[in-house]
Amino acid sequence: MPAPTPTPSPRPSPHPTPARPVHYPAYHPASRPRPPRDSPSPLTFTLLIAAPAVFAVAALRPR
Repeated sequence: MPAPTPTPSPRPSPHPTPARPVHYPAYHPASRPRPPRDSPSPLTFTLLIAAPAVFAVAALRPR
């Protein structure tokens, strides 16, 4: 039985294939997450905490 002939390797083409343009995704800067706030805003602190406390101290002071 004769030995099978090996398949010839594919020959490279003499001209390279033209390169296709590369499309990158649009650049969007990463949004920084806001740091968690452990305290109320200054307006909330003034209107809801400090003003009633000052009023209570003035109203409840001994006469």
